[in-house]
Order: sequence, then structure tokens, then C-alpha cells
Amino acid sequence: MPKADDLKHDSSFNISLRNPTGLDQGVVSAFLTVSAAGLAVLVSSVFWGFQMVILAERVVAAVDLAALTAADTHRGLISGSVCENAELILQRVDLALTTCRIVSHGVMVSGQLDLPIITHRASAIAGEK
Repeated sequence: MPKADDLKHDSSFNISLRNPTGLDQGVVSAFLTVSAAGLAVLVSSVFWGFQMVILAERVVAAVDLAALTAADTHRGLISGSVCENAELILQRVDLALTTCRIVSHGVMVSGQLDLPIITHRASAIAGEK
């Protein structure tokens, strides 16, 4: 029969009360690190998506303004060339003029913004109906 002193030194019965599940703290730290990195990527992706939506709306607003300016130039309210005035408006916000045509009731203007990943395009027609 084993003595009481022999059972105290037996390592097979070593149960930690601080970590009863037996999980290493390194695994928990790794999980938290990966979770934090995943959350950072998710937040960055959402932020980038919102930036793209805002940028697309900025392109639409600039092309609308360029079309209105071109239509007013065509009607004689603003001096200058129709398409040059539209191009000046678009250049102020770093857009490229792709199309500028005088149509039956006004002016059609198209512009675009080229980014490394995506290109935003917009068109507008302004003039009398």
C-alpha cells in the first residue's frame, strides 16, 4: 500500500485550479490576436467601401456641374467654349472629360476618375427641354 507522502509527489494527479480546462494561454492569445486582425480587416473593408460610394457620388456631382456649365455656355450665359468650360470644371476635381457633345436640347458631358483599382464614370445631359 502506498504511503501518503508518495501520492503528494505523483505528477499524474497534477490538476491546476487556475486552468481546469487544460487550455494553454498561448492558444487563447493567438485566438485573440487573429480575431483582432480579422476585425481590423473587416472595419478597413467597410471604411474603404464607404469611401468608394462617396467618391462615386463626387464624380456624379462634378459631371452634373460640368454639364450645367456647358449648357449655360451653349445658351450664351457664360463666355467661352462649351467643352472647354466643362473640361475646366472636371479638371478642378481631378476628373477626365471623356465626352462632350451638343445634343438637340442641350449638352451631354461624360467624365471619369481613374484609380489604380477602379474607374468611376458618370454622364449628364443639361439644357432646355
